[in-house]
Amino acid sequence: MKILASRRLGAPTLAAATLFLSGCCSCSAFVPPSSSSLSSGADALRRSFGGRYELSASTVGGGDFSSPDSSSSSSSSSSSSSSSSSSDAGMNSEDGADDYFPPPLTSVQRATRAVEFYKRVLPVLAAYKAKEVELDLRGRVPLGLAAISPEEELAAWTELDEWGSTRIAETIEDMKGYYVKTGQVVSTRADLFPEAYTEKLTRLQDGIEWMPFELVERVVRRELLDGAELSELFATFDEEPLGSASIAQVHKATLLDGRVVAVKLQRPNVEPKLLGDIANLKRISRALAESLPVDYYAVFCELGDALERELDFLAEAQAMRKIDLAISHDNDGRPADRPVAVPLPAGELVSKRVLVMDFVEGVPLNRLKERMRERGIEPGSPEARIAGRRILDSLASAFGRMIFGAGFIHGDPHPGNIFIGEGGKVSLIDCGQFKALPRPQRVELAKLVLAVDGYQRASASSSDDDDAATNAAKLEVANLVRSFGVRLEEGREDDDDLACSVALFLFGDSDRTLPGGYSTNELSDDSPIKRVASFPQELVLLGRATVLLKGIAKKLDVPFSLGEKWGDGCRLTVGAA
Repeated sequence: MKILASRRLGAPTLAAATLFLSGCCSCSAFVPPSSSSLSSGADALRRSFGGRYELSASTVGGGDFSSPDSSSSSSSSSSSSSSSSSSDAGMNSEDGADDYFPPPLTSVQRATRAVEFYKRVLPVLAAYKAKEVELDLRGRVPLGLAAISPEEELAAWTELDEWGSTRIAETIEDMKGYYVKTGQVVSTRADLFPEAYTEKLTRLQDGIEWMPFELVERVVRRELLDGAELSELFATFDEEPLGSASIAQVHKATLLDGRVVAVKLQRPNVEPKLLGDIANLKRISRALAESLPVDYYAVFCELGDALERELDFLAEAQAMRKIDLAISHDNDGRPADRPVAVPLPAGELVSKRVLVMDFVEGVPLNRLKERMRERGIEPGSPEARIAGRRILDSLASAFGRMIFGAGFIHGDPHPGNIFIGEGGKVSLIDCGQFKALPRPQRVELAKLVLAVDGYQRASASSSDDDDAATNAAKLEVANLVRSFGVRLEEGREDDDDLACSVALFLFGDSDRTLPGGYSTNELSDDSPIKRVASFPQELVLLGRATVLLKGIAKKLDVPFSLGEKWGDGCRLTVGAA
């Protein structure tokens, strides 16, 4: 049956997918928090203040805050007066930094955290495997069992999706760390995951529990003001955050010169957990290298490096300026209008853990449908399609310039990091993840994208798979994939269909059929990605950007071709080489 076939992934494949998605996820977003965060923020406040922040057993398994004493007040409105003396003491102590930003997790703490995660997730994977076996048996009508109807099968999967998605969402929200990033990317992949999962995990893009304002104030004062009052730098500073995400929290403020800014500060205790999660994933992927379909160790090494940069706001401030310059020039270096806006740092108001930047007006892309409905525009309507096309054109143009022009790439374009303002103006926020590509690689990538577009045009104009022009185009793509450093699994090194399918998966149209019978569904056993032995680390974040752009197109229900959009820019890059 169609439904059963779509679920027949098997526990090993699902486990591998979980590992992959744990490494290919999103970052913090400037999004208003949910109303439920109010109470959870107060709870965090009650249990956090009155003593040093430290890593306890509960921190290893769950929330961002713990302390040996929970005797202090929970009223954030009294932050300026009631917490001043304690914050001054903390900031003036010689080892005050360790109160907020503890050392890395020990190997025991990392193992405890990994065991807790898999203890809660593996039963979900097992339930899907059990349901697959059960429905398969009923489909064969053995032992006198009644055959199952398509309606009954759909109801069974829907019930399991509801239970499984609830358990996964609760696990991620409890454990936080890099698992939040897992949930964020799953929520963007409506083309791969059941609706129950994408809907429940979407709230991870809308923010998680707030840091209490007393902590926000203490960190900002220490990082930017050497312990002085906020009023020395800010005319106003909103206590309620704009958004609270996996790595950081963002507040709106006004500088003394009248500029409206966003203040981003890193969560205490988050760095050890994030790096510990990555260390676990690297260790697991290396141990299971022979069993996994892709070289996930290379993936996690690249993403681990990116994460360390993301935790350094000084690096992010520099990346914001570089990305802004990249999108303000064509691929041949000539100045051009910016297709998207990028917030810039406010002068030198930045430290490793606090960043003051331009304030961005707008609504995050993951809330655009809701906002459009409020204005009487229904999804799928001509107006919605026009808006979706403008958004994708702006994003594709920006990423085309970053990748093939300057070679400096925003590595985290998930919907929570894309803001839509009045008139459809697009802003790209959160530059913590980025990648630099040297010119030779940019030229090779440009050639590959042009070759992919050429293959798609040749195959579309011919009904014969053995057409000479189609085969020649396929061979050109396959040879470029190999020359870029992609290594196919043993026994398939000379499989031109496979090599071409890998490129089409990354840069081709989502609705195009892949040669050789390979599947565009990356979780399918026939996915070309599962036949890759290793690939250059430079492709990890690049592939993530292209896949997420195509995922956005899917959510907006807009036909979209990266090859067509990037064609002219790629020709400029190749011509200027």
